[in-house]
Amino acid sequence: MTDQIAGIANEIVLKMQDAMARHGLDAIVATSPENVAWSSGAAPPSQKTVRSRLAAAVVPRGGGTELVAIRLEGPVVRTQSRLDALRLYEEFVEDPVLVFADSLRERGLADGVIGVEETHLSHADYGKLADALPNARLVRADELFEELRMVKTPAEIDAIREIAVAAERIATEVCERFGAGSSEREIANFVAERYAEAGGDGMTMLVVGSGPRSAAVNAPATGRMLERGDVVRLDIIGTKSRYHSDVARTAVVGKPTAEQQRVYDLLLGVHRRCLDALRPGALGSNVYRIYREAMDEAGLPPYHFVGHGLGITLHEDPFVNELASIPLEEGMVLCIEPLTLLEGRFGMQIEDEVLITADGYEPFTQAGDLMRMGA
Repeated sequence: MTDQIAGIANEIVLKMQDAMARHGLDAIVATSPENVAWSSGAAPPSQKTVRSRLAAAVVPRGGGTELVAIRLEGPVVRTQSRLDALRLYEEFVEDPVLVFADSLRERGLADGVIGVEETHLSHADYGKLADALPNARLVRADELFEELRMVKTPAEIDAIREIAVAAERIATEVCERFGAGSSEREIANFVAERYAEAGGDGMTMLVVGSGPRSAAVNAPATGRMLERGDVVRLDIIGTKSRYHSDVARTAVVGKPTAEQQRVYDLLLGVHRRCLDALRPGALGSNVYRIYREAMDEAGLPPYHFVGHGLGITLHEDPFVNELASIPLEEGMVLCIEPLTLLEGRFGMQIEDEVLITADGYEPFTQAGDLMRMGA
């Protein structure tokens, strides 16, 4: 486990134990890949891809935390987890849900109030856990996890800021290095290489869309060659210490047309107005309204949101859309990303990461004028 992950994990366990005291819980059980990683610091490699390979972070209020994972991946998770104990089960021999119950029972929690992340467990698995602990009271903890993850700890903030700065620097390097005649795939390979050199775990998703493909949502790189006059939309999404970067930039190969410049300048102005509206107590729906009204007035197609929380997952609460009702709080990390997609022609996006502070926001990244690539 890296020192950075260890620092994050220690802060999180204290945060969880404080929440349990406030909510009258004796323990919390995380079962989704994101919340197991958030709670324990460990990410069992096949938990996301093999449905039966369940894992759990068992966090009692009084201490004695334990990670439960498949024995096959014991050597990996042992180096990752910072929980007090590691319990490994044999695939096909032991039922992981019953092993979760054993962990709780051995910690004196057989008749406790247990917060369980329900959404990731199947109905059958949840029922099996309840049957194995007939005297316990199982309560839904999904919303509690969402609430706890929204406001980041100091160590989480440092981790997110660090990889955001690296992603922004890489985007600048792309514009300096590539231009007409370069392929989208060349750019993607360069970004992935530079991201790894910055200490990144890997790319979650990398968008490199040029020309008409810049208007395609989440467009992966292809062999298309950049041409003079192309709009190039780059969205660098990856992780370091399991925390995401999500930084998007738009460039033009050579000199932009009057329309390209007009659309970008409008987006940049909207972007800055949305940022200026960020402060504790602000509602995401009001921030979204700034974006939506500007798009409507300019006759440009809006997107269905203009921002989202960022952390151990790419998109998390609080969202910035017309339905957003969660007041912003100091310590939240958000991406603000005005976007417009002119199908068959070009798309433009500006995305920065920011921290909500006591009196507004701190930018981790800061977009400027329309970027240029060599013609």
